[in-house]
Amino acid sequence: MNPFFKSSDTAFAPKQYQETMPKLGLELNTRVFVRLNPLSRRSVPLQGEFLGISHYDFLILRLPSVPGLVKKLLPHTRVEIRYLMEGAVNTFTTEIITHSFKPTLLLYTTYPDRMNILETRRDQRVSCALPITLISPQGNAVGVIWDLSMGGCRIAVELKGQSNVRQLAANDTIVLQAALSADGQPVRGIGIIRSVAIAGSRMSLGLSFDANNKNFIDALAGYLDLVHVLDD
Repeated sequence: MNPFFKSSDTAFAPKQYQETMPKLGLELNTRVFVRLNPLSRRSVPLQGEFLGISHYDFLILRLPSVPGLVKKLLPHTRVEIRYLMEGAVNTFTTEIITHSFKPTLLLYTTYPDRMNILETRRDQRVSCALPITLISPQGNAVGVIWDLSMGGCRIAVELKGQSNVRQLAANDTIVLQAALSADGQPVRGIGIIRSVAIAGSRMSLGLSFDANNKNFIDALAGYLDLVHVLDD
């Protein structure tokens, strides 16, 4: 069984909540898990791919070619969709509009009206707009950290021209330089790339931090403590 559909056996209690739907922030080609008739005990999750969207109208998903599946893709059939984004399992329910099977099996569903979010990260994240310098063997770039925790962050980088930074990939190691300390002096940390997404001239990176880099981790803890104090 896919771990998305298993009860968590971790020692911490995940945070779960619901949100009414804004524009769906699902990146193209994201892997998703699809259940037809999710309340049925015979329902089995299928691994699919998110291919397109018309906001507030419909979604397009690619499904695997499973024998007998096409016969089940009837209009108005309930569909549960799950995917992992930024450390949280996102789930919503839609209905089938129609499908096509040439050149590949595509499913068209209604736009969801509610999202269930199961937070799986141990570390609380904060939103910020912290300028950083990214240093890598592929080249250097400047960007902004917009989501930060003790365990990692998400970075937005504006690429210029044919920057070699575009070649960064998951599991690459990079150096980050950011002003985390109270005196405004830059501190360097090591990050491991967990996800990469490029849309035009913008690159989004998901990173985890090297916990052995004590100076950076101490400065990060101080910065997050200050943010929490200011938010209270």
